[in-house]
Amino acid sequence: MKLFSNIACTSLFVVGTSIFPLTVLASDFEGIRQVKVVWDITAGDEKVFTDRIGLIKETAESLKKRGLQPEFVLAIHGPAAKYVTKSLAGTKYEKDKIEKLGAIQTSMDNLKKDGMKIEVCAIAMKRGQIEDKNVQPFAVIETNVWENITVLQNKGYAYMPVF
Repeated sequence: MKLFSNIACTSLFVVGTSIFPLTVLASDFEGIRQVKVVWDITAGDEKVFTDRIGLIKETAESLKKRGLQPEFVLAIHGPAAKYVTKSLAGTKYEKDKIEKLGAIQTSMDNLKKDGMKIEVCAIAMKRGQIEDKNVQPFAVIETNVWENITVLQNKGYAYMPVF
């Protein structure tokens, strides 16, 4: 039985690595100078949101090291809209405990300074009872980020869901 188990695991590894290579081929980047991505961010969980913002930053840095220019748009809506507020008071999220809101917002402000566009959906703001004056200056209020996401995809941006 143990021999069968070892053979099965080895077979799965061989098949898995042939389908999903362990490394990115250098040829994947040939002829590319710019990488356009629209990140569809709805993650309301603080740990998930923080992790994904960190991964977006890491991705941009990695692309820059390869000599590629990242052109990233972060489209924030749903429960993720709470992370662009100046204060949760008076919003649907006022009872949420966000331990590292300041650090999250500093990270997003730095992403904007690095050339990324951060959009927050006015529909999500309305549903979350977030007033325009309560939005951090690093975020641009857009009428409906689903429209923006769709248009950007038509302009060649890769779509990356973040939930």
